[in-house]
Amino acid sequence: MALLTLAPASAAAGDQSIFRAPAARPTDHPDPNRNAYTVPEAPHSPACGQHFCVHWVAEGIDAPSLADGNGNGVPDYVERVQAVAEHVYSIENEKLGWRAPRSDGRKGGGKGKTDIYLDEIGGALFGYAVPDRGQATKAHRFPRHLHGYLVLDNNYEPFEFPGTTPLHDLEVTIAHEYNHILQFGYDAYQDIWFAESSAVWMEDEVYNGNDDYLRYVRRWVKLFDTPLTAANSIKVYGSAVWNKWLAHRYGRSIVRSAWARAVHTKPGGFSVAAYNSAIEAAGGSGFSRDFAHFAADLPEWRTDTVFPEGNLYPDVSRQGSLPDNGVTLERRLNHTTFRLLRLHARDGRALTVNAVAPRGIAAGLALVGRIGSERGGRVVKVTRFKSHGGRLVARISRPGRFSRLTAVLVNADTSEAGFSARRLDWAYLTDRAPFRVSARLIR
Repeated sequence: MALLTLAPASAAAGDQSIFRAPAARPTDHPDPNRNAYTVPEAPHSPACGQHFCVHWVAEGIDAPSLADGNGNGVPDYVERVQAVAEHVYSIENEKLGWRAPRSDGRKGGGKGKTDIYLDEIGGALFGYAVPDRGQATKAHRFPRHLHGYLVLDNNYEPFEFPGTTPLHDLEVTIAHEYNHILQFGYDAYQDIWFAESSAVWMEDEVYNGNDDYLRYVRRWVKLFDTPLTAANSIKVYGSAVWNKWLAHRYGRSIVRSAWARAVHTKPGGFSVAAYNSAIEAAGGSGFSRDFAHFAADLPEWRTDTVFPEGNLYPDVSRQGSLPDNGVTLERRLNHTTFRLLRLHARDGRALTVNAVAPRGIAAGLALVGRIGSERGGRVVKVTRFKSHGGRLVARISRPGRFSRLTAVLVNADTSEAGFSARRLDWAYLTDRAPFRVSARLIR
């Protein structure tokens, strides 16, 4: 079982957040996150609104700008943080219907509201969400539902966070980190990839015009051999595109549904099971089949037919070519990964692609053709799926009409042998699975 708050992650410069173990707040000493305040809070701290209490200090490196245009003793920056946080609440909780966060009782602001601490955390992190200490049972077990707090940078100075604006960073970070607080309330024992891909997806739901997630998508397309479910990879952020695909197919409530169902699925903490439950409840066939269809939509996602902002996405690179003369290639695929193989469109009556997946593995095959331009073209797609492997065949007529033709191999399997405490990830069973594929042009 994976406690997402305990799973370590390396935060490269610019990463949105990092999950941490239940920890002391900046007002406590010692603070294991090394962001403890070195002076007492400002006289008017915290400033509490309807759903949040914002904490700050009035001197030292952690102090925000103390400019106070209305002279009420609360800095303008603190009031801006309050306003942004309330807007985020109005979208995530009220419009999208996510459950309110668990109350922290008398901690922090003493009003049971979500506490936000402003701190000089530098340019390595934009902010982070942390569950509070003291929530474990007498048996030293953490309950599945936790409350926590947020730590945000005290100014988002451009020299520390280049390429954006302070307001942009503040908005996106609160949307992201507050979603983690909501996740803690649903089920703290979930995989990092589920938590981060959901939070990045939520950024764009709250602030669609910011499109901050695109910088992760640019990395995501290069990590085709890294599983969607990988725990310790930058790919987890770019996997917001998986949630975008699901939302297009089932509606935006599908992500919330997965979190709401997570605590009831088995094995506990296995996020694939949470998605599977939500997909089935929405009328779909399950995680693996949907992952195969998701992979089939990637080769031409820039046409916007499935991904609403696909015209902004980088092209997904092909991993080689597939000859159309019947020569068989072998490709080894990790679980929840795909391979795109280029086919050179030529005159002929039809093109047939044959693939053989190992027995017992959930697998997919797609043949995807685009007529016209990358951003304005029409896509013709044939997708095949088998839950237990074997032969898959896809056939498309008149291949010469396509501007681009792609074969997609998919290892959609999620079989596992339990959670590995050593790797802090599930022991997936179908990595490096050998797929054989060939194509033949019918003249």
